[in-house]
Amino acid sequence: MTDSLGKTRRLGKRLERGGEGEIFALQERPDVIVKWYYPEVLDKRGDELRRKVEAMRELRDAHMTRDVCWPLIRVFDDEHRWIGFAMYRARGVRMGFLAHALLYQRYFPGLDRRHIVGYLLRFIEVVQQLHRAGVCIGDYNLNNIFCVPSTQEVTLIDCDSYQLRMGGTFYPCPVGSPDMTPKEHQGVAFRDIVRSPRSEAFSLAIVLFKCLMLGRHPYDIVGGDDPVRNLRRGNFAYGRGQRDVPQGAWYALWRELPESIRDMFVTTFTVGANAPSRRATTAQWHAALTDYRQRLEDGKCSRELTRPSAQQTTQVLHAR
Repeated sequence: MTDSLGKTRRLGKRLERGGEGEIFALQERPDVIVKWYYPEVLDKRGDELRRKVEAMRELRDAHMTRDVCWPLIRVFDDEHRWIGFAMYRARGVRMGFLAHALLYQRYFPGLDRRHIVGYLLRFIEVVQQLHRAGVCIGDYNLNNIFCVPSTQEVTLIDCDSYQLRMGGTFYPCPVGSPDMTPKEHQGVAFRDIVRSPRSEAFSLAIVLFKCLMLGRHPYDIVGGDDPVRNLRRGNFAYGRGQRDVPQGAWYALWRELPESIRDMFVTTFTVGANAPSRRATTAQWHAALTDYRQRLEDGKCSRELTRPSAQQTTQVLHAR
């Protein structure tokens, strides 16, 4: 492999295989990794991918920090054919382990509500940074967000799928997860979706809910349909009336949240499911969580996490 100056770079071990390519360590730079697209992906979409990566590199210096694993350096094979890019390596643990009723204690020892809120505030700030640059994440996935235990550091990975517009060219986000996608984009091919801060606000609220509720999806309903069907109907179990809220630890987690935050979730996931303008914005979430963190620091709210039992967690998963 060579870089854009023709200098030979030695790859280390393969770290991961994805849908479009493989991730390798770089031997002489432990803080840098390389994404090498599969040959069949390059044959089909190589020109398109390279144009998008180059557009992202143009944004890098003005808008991107180390909080986002942004394309950094072009990389080529031995025949100087473009094969992908190098980027900084994320530190920490996937947020999916933070938002898990059984695993968070293993990967985030000593975790309490104050730490969770700190991670979420930093995540919102990174999302705001992207939005100011005209970039939408599109594919919200807790496994693409890394948190460093004992700090408030958050880093986003898999950024080459993000939606952006540069020089009059629109680059869509071609991937996503139905259970993280707002109602107005359900049933539409991800490549054909045009995301906006309002549509992103819905997906972001799901991330916040899952982290504050230790992995519960806001549209999980005990004995009801799967989350995607409930999402399309705006059927939020924790909404006003709360008839389908599972009792015990899950209910306790919900009741521990400040009323202002609960109201924002209710509005976003009920009327906001159909009306994007009613969804809480990133600025509103940041203000509410900043206030919550202060109340936690002052001892006005409990920092402790009520941990659902393994049996309760299994029952919820089986209810989907």
